[in-house]
Amino acid sequence: MFLLLARMSGDNLPKTATLLAGLLGPIALLFGTLLLRGYCRLGNSVVAIGAALPLPWLFLTESRGFANSWIALNASWNDPGSFRYMRYSQLRIISVALLLTTLIWAMTRLLPSHWKLLRQPINRMTWPAFAISFMFIAYWFATFAFPYRQPVIVDGMQSELSLLHVEKDGTVFRETQVTIYPDGRPYYLTRNERRLFRYSFSETAQNGFLTKDLQTRLKAILALPELKRTLDRAPRALRSRHGEGWYTKMGTFKITAFTTENSTPPPAELRSFLADVEREPSFGPIFRYEVRDVCLGFCYDPKAGLGDRAENQRCALRPDGNDLCY
Repeated sequence: MFLLLARMSGDNLPKTATLLAGLLGPIALLFGTLLLRGYCRLGNSVVAIGAALPLPWLFLTESRGFANSWIALNASWNDPGSFRYMRYSQLRIISVALLLTTLIWAMTRLLPSHWKLLRQPINRMTWPAFAISFMFIAYWFATFAFPYRQPVIVDGMQSELSLLHVEKDGTVFRETQVTIYPDGRPYYLTRNERRLFRYSFSETAQNGFLTKDLQTRLKAILALPELKRTLDRAPRALRSRHGEGWYTKMGTFKITAFTTENSTPPPAELRSFLADVEREPSFGPIFRYEVRDVCLGFCYDPKAGLGDRAENQRCALRPDGNDLCY
């Protein structure tokens, strides 16, 4: 917690609640630990208070949609500022886990000795503290890490067409995505090969300009009736062991999906168009960068593959002030 306080003080002066959480909590934990040797019950009470002091502040400064500790671990660049922010978020998660375990452990020790579970005094058990803390962290992760986001905010023009092709082979996903913008018909082509149970994967990006022939074909694709039948919800990632998916997005956040799982083949125009764009020469260098997924590949979905990765592209504030993520 002292490290947390020092990290936050580098950005702005801590407020009173921060001082209470970051300063009094560790001091109470220290004195409670010293008291445990001679005054067990008093020591456990002080330890419980020390562990409880920082937790409300940690919970109140965490948001599902924005400023999320789990999403911060998806930061995909290597500048020093991003590294410090990831370290700060890691400290928050570790602090919550340790403080919660300590709080439950101390409170368990304060229970009456005649309270028993499986014929054993509850106040002598240690495993409930770890089990309850693990269940809480798992619930926190499951509700805050989905859907896939990166800790950035974007405010740019919508693409005229985004096209994503995904091939799944076991735990391997091979993805090719092209994004086309209306001003001068520039396009951006990205490729990656990611694996489940991997925290990070490499992605390459290049850009170029559509030829006259490709611009003409693009107009025909934009008029396809199949691309007007969009989904109400973001499609899930492919679940079968071997599968293929084609996804499009035109000017909005709504998506069409043509996959082997829903037995819907893509229009032939999409296949040939993407193949011809891939054969076009790159305008400028090819960039390579790292993309991270704290869910080890299980949070990443077609909507993220189509380029909607920023927090404000996946989450919004409801009129009642709560976060809505989709």
